[in-house]
Parts: sequence; structure tokens; C-alpha cells
Amino acid sequence: MFRPRKRSSAPSGSLDSPGRPGPGLPEGSWSVFATDLDRVLAARTPKSEDLVRYVFFQSLVACGVGLHQFAFEYPHPMIKRALVDTVLVDEQGDPCMALEVKYHRVIPSGANLPRPQLAGMLLHDVARLARFTPRNVERLLLYVTDHEMADYFSNPGNGLTWVTGLARGESVVLHENDFNALSETFRKAAGDWPGPVRVTVMQSENEIVGHFVRLYRVDEPGT
Repeated sequence: MFRPRKRSSAPSGSLDSPGRPGPGLPEGSWSVFATDLDRVLAARTPKSEDLVRYVFFQSLVACGVGLHQFAFEYPHPMIKRALVDTVLVDEQGDPCMALEVKYHRVIPSGANLPRPQLAGMLLHDVARLARFTPRNVERLLLYVTDHEMADYFSNPGNGLTWVTGLARGESVVLHENDFNALSETFRKAAGDWPGPVRVTVMQSENEIVGHFVRLYRVDEPGT
């Protein structure tokens, strides 16, 4: 059985040096996830965030995570009435990994939320993970999006090129003033920023049936 490990609180080197994937995911699970995600996104069935979440959970189970280790809609320890998508616990029931999942795509009806609002919602999840305690819990954000949002993030004028522009192992440190020039719609959706927050790309896939996939680790600079 897979046993998630908490991250060491010891410093890991220069903030400018590329990060490296932590020990949180079982070996082989990302390959299983990418393969299965390709299959479900290509299928002629409705797509949703719940579907992406299920495929990711299935990859973890397939690679050794026990069903009893999943805690869904986990009460956030630091934010009143907030819930974290999923927390993995150890055999003592203590959190080892906190996970948020976000899926953005063009809705066939065309009734999409404004792209700055969607971007702000993504950063809201980053902030929520940054506040999760204890600090040595692995904090991960899985993001899947199509060209609609990927094009938005790749535009330097929107100030968020790191979302899809960073390669695997690269990181960025985000501060509250990084968002001052962005739209009110974005800042309202993102909410209060705990910063500074470091976001590291652990895994990266492009063009899975027209989608971009990123797995980010969220932590504090110097950890």
C-alpha cells in the first residue's frame, strides 16, 4: 500500500533554482493519469471537473493509494467554512497531502464566465492551499484547461504567463503586488493573498486532446 510522506521542513536551496517533484505521488501515477485523461477527453461523453477529479483519483488508487486514505470535502484547518477538494491521510488519520482540482473549458452553450474571473478562481485555490496547515503537508493543485484559457494565460498583457509557461521543475514566487495591475474582476475572484507563495510545476502535459495539464506544488519560499 502506498504511504504518502510529509515534506521535510528543511530549506531546499536557492529560490531561483528549479524545483523538483516532491515525494507525494506514487510512482507511475502520473503516466496512468495522462493516459486515462486522454481516453476520457476523447470520448463522446460530457466533460466536467468531477470527471477530471475522478480520473486523477483513479490513477492514485491504481498505483497503491488506499481508498481509506481519501478524505473528500475536507474542512480547511485555517479558513472558516472552507473545504479542500481532497486530503490524503496517513494510517493515523493525519493529513499528508492536500489537493485542489480545477478544470476550465469552453462551454458548448457559450455561457462561460469571464476569463479574468476564471483566472482569479485558479489563484484562489492556490491561496487556499498556501494557508493549509500543517506546513509540511504536500499541497498540490491539478489544473486542466483548453485553448480558451491557455491563450489567455499566454498573453503577457494578462500578467499570468507562468500558469502555462513554466516547464516541469520551474517555479515562480508570487506576491500580492504582482496582481495590483490586474483587473478588479480577477482580484475579486482571487480574494486575499497570503504571499509570498511559491508555485512549482511538478508535472506538465500539452495537447491532451486539445487540453493543457499542469500539476503544481504550493509552498512557501525557502521551504
